[in-house]
Amino acid sequence: MANISDVSIVNWNKTEAKSVPSGLERTICSQALCGSKTLDVIHRTVSKGRKLDVQAGDKYHLVYVIEAPGGGNIGFGGKSHTAEAGAGVLLVPGESAQFEATGSDLQMLHMVTPKPPAAVEAGLPGGPGYFFNRKTLRPLTDASGGRVRRFCVESTVRLLDGSRLTPTNAIQAGEMRYHDGGSSPYHRHLGTSANPDGPSHCYITFKGRGVVQVGDDTQELEPGTLVFFPTGVPHRLRAHGGPLDYFELQAWKSFKTDVLSEEKLGLKWYYDPVSPGAERIEWDQT
Repeated sequence: MANISDVSIVNWNKTEAKSVPSGLERTICSQALCGSKTLDVIHRTVSKGRKLDVQAGDKYHLVYVIEAPGGGNIGFGGKSHTAEAGAGVLLVPGESAQFEATGSDLQMLHMVTPKPPAAVEAGLPGGPGYFFNRKTLRPLTDASGGRVRRFCVESTVRLLDGSRLTPTNAIQAGEMRYHDGGSSPYHRHLGTSANPDGPSHCYITFKGRGVVQVGDDTQELEPGTLVFFPTGVPHRLRAHGGPLDYFELQAWKSFKTDVLSEEKLGLKWYYDPVSPGAERIEWDQT
C-alpha cells in the first residue's frame, strides 16, 4: 500500500535561497529534488526596485504572482500590465517577459516544462502565450460547493467568447481554494500512450493549512509547502481548520485519472454564472 514516503514534500521556508540579480530564488521541484522529469518549479522573490527577465528559449514557462503588496509591472508582448496576486504570463518557446517590483518585493512561482511531443499536443498549435489575471480567468466551482478553481493554463477551459483559454497541452495549472472542510476525492493519475510516464504533478500551498493523505498516512501542510506526487500514487487533499489556498499543476497535460473514493459531487465542475440567477454550465473536461 502507498504511504506518505512515496511523495516528496518540500517547504520553501526551509529551502536554501540563492542570491541572483533579481533577488532570491529557491528551487522547490526538479528531477534531483522530486524525480520530476517534465517540470521544474522555482519560488522567486524579486526585490523592491529590481527586475526579472524571463527568456523562454525552447521551453514553456509559467510565471505566477503569489503576492505583490506594493505593486509592480509585468512587461509582455509590448504591453505593460499590473503585477498583482493571481496575475502572470504563459510563455511559449521563443517568447519573453519582464517582472518589476516597485513598491515592495514580488513573491512568484516560476514553472518550466519542455516542449511536449506532437501526440501530447493532439493538434493544438502550442502558442501564442498570454498574460492573465483574476479578471480574465473564469472561476469554476465543483458540484459539492466545497472547492473553487481558476485555471490560468488549461486547454479545455473556454472563455466567454468560446475560444480556448490555452493553446497547448504542455501544462495544466491554476489556483485552488478549498472552503473549510473542502476535499478532493481520493484519486491517482496514470500515464497515456502519448505520455507513458504520466504527468509531473504537484500542489503548492499558499494560505491556510491542508492535510494530504496517501494510503492510511496523513501529513499536515503549512503555507509554502510543495507536494510532488509520482504517477500512480493515490492521494487526497483537504482543508484543515479553515479555508485553504494552493496552486495545482500537471506537466504534461496528458494523463488518466482514477477516482478511488465513493463521493460523486466533487467530480463535476461548473463555470460560475456570469449574471445573477443564470444557469450554471458544466465544464467539459474532454
